[in-house]
Amino acid sequence: MNAKRSLVLILMLGMMVQAACAPAAGVAGACPTPAIDTELLTDREAGYCLLYPTKYSTEVPHYIVINPASAPGDQLGAAWVSIDTEPAAGRTAAQAADAQVSAAGSGFNITRSEASVDGEQAVVVDGLPGPDPWRKVFIVHNDRLYTLTFLPWQPAAEGAGQQPSLETLYEIIMQSFHFLPTGS
Repeated sequence: MNAKRSLVLILMLGMMVQAACAPAAGVAGACPTPAIDTELLTDREAGYCLLYPTKYSTEVPHYIVINPASAPGDQLGAAWVSIDTEPAAGRTAAQAADAQVSAAGSGFNITRSEASVDGEQAVVVDGLPGPDPWRKVFIVHNDRLYTLTFLPWQPAAEGAGQQPSLETLYEIIMQSFHFLPTGS
């Protein structure tokens, strides 16, 4: 019987240690903890924090750039994500996505899917017309619209598929994105 109690006690202590070490999702101001190969990006004014791979650049505001270009020009690097925020004005993520899809018109192979980002419903849209193929993620939190644009996003149907580094960046951001309180 003592062995059974000891085992239960060890299991309970193990669960308590795991809970104490886990990121505090949903807690205001609790950003994810960087690992050895990631950095923390915090934008308190825009109301978010997230992780990104260490070797990428965040020198341009609201952008995370893969293989940054050293020469000036209209290309920031091999690929990037831009993060834009604006008042949602009562719109949901689905309504914001619908407006962009509607503005694009017909004749495009636009696809939509849903995801969850820090407990909020997100709408992922591929195939919107733009300068290059891109993926847009629309999220609304506290009446603020967050639009994440991953560029260039190559749909799998067009050949070789997605650049592995951009897919990795997408996965890291979607898993680590955390909302912070804003002053607005």
